[in-house]
Amino acid sequence: MALEVSRRTFLLASAGLAVAAACRDGGSDIDVDADPGKRLTNPSLVLASYVHVAGIDQRVALALLEGNGPAHPTGPIEVAFKAPDGKLTAPVRADVHEDGISLPYFPVTHRFAVPGIHEAVVTHGGRTLTAAINVSTPEGMPMPYEGKPLLSVPTPTAADPKGVQPICTADPVCPLHEISLDAALAEKRPIALLFSTPARCKSRLCGPVLQNLLVHHDAFKDRVRFIHVDIYAQPNSEKLAPAVEAYKLPGEPFLFLADAAGIVRTRLDNAFDRTEVRDALNRLVG
Repeated sequence: MALEVSRRTFLLASAGLAVAAACRDGGSDIDVDADPGKRLTNPSLVLASYVHVAGIDQRVALALLEGNGPAHPTGPIEVAFKAPDGKLTAPVRADVHEDGISLPYFPVTHRFAVPGIHEAVVTHGGRTLTAAINVSTPEGMPMPYEGKPLLSVPTPTAADPKGVQPICTADPVCPLHEISLDAALAEKRPIALLFSTPARCKSRLCGPVLQNLLVHHDAFKDRVRFIHVDIYAQPNSEKLAPAVEAYKLPGEPFLFLADAAGIVRTRLDNAFDRTEVRDALNRLVG
């Protein structure tokens, strides 16, 4: 099964305008800490990560919504996964993450044994919710993922924009454009490679991710090479930057954390907060 999601679909999902299939059933309401006087009456479960591959340990992120807005549960959730054959895994605890991101989400690590349509099954506050997950075959995944090498391609730098203007749409421009990715890989040191477009990605999911990486730059810059690649080649254009085309990304943002050999150890997509980034960086250099 190939990755069957268009860039437009991916971006709409990231903005909260379209979500993964979800269903709900009866039960007691879920408390929300954003408004202690309010109880959720029509919650839904959605994916906050969108690329999943069979046969590897990987991150799966989930979020609870009330209508089109975020829910703020007062505690962790329990997550199980249902395979295409109906077999259900034992539930595991998923803690809430919301440090530097306005939509709380719940990451867990899971290995999907087979490709196909799986389901996340969440029980919280006496209510059961499900969300569909499209799991790809390794052969159908063109972009790098855990255990695979980063592609050695040139990326825009302040000294050589390589036809990309501006090289960074953050305001002010971020400091993560000092070295091209191909040159960084030749250094044989760990790499944090972020693909994101700050000026165009304003959603509660992907808008803050560059800042969520930058807050850790000073603490890790002596051990990790940080690189940011903006998505588009020109302002107000849909033409992708060459590195984005080379990586065959279905959307953004994506953060790849690779070891000194250039092998991806952690991949965070769509929604990730400062705590999850810090923990992933610590694992990378640990």
